[in-house]
Amino acid sequence: MLAVGDQIPDATVWLGPRERTALRNFVEDRPALFLFYLFDWSST
Repeated sequence: MLAVGDQIPDATVWLGPRERTALRNFVEDRPALFLFYLFDWSST
């Protein structure tokens, strides 16, 4: 968990199949909450 004022990691996230973006693109000047879970686009 990050604290207020911490820098977010320089990471690439998947928005969908073949659609990647940098995590930093979502939080330029505003707060954000991210929830990650496995198997979103899988059959399991």
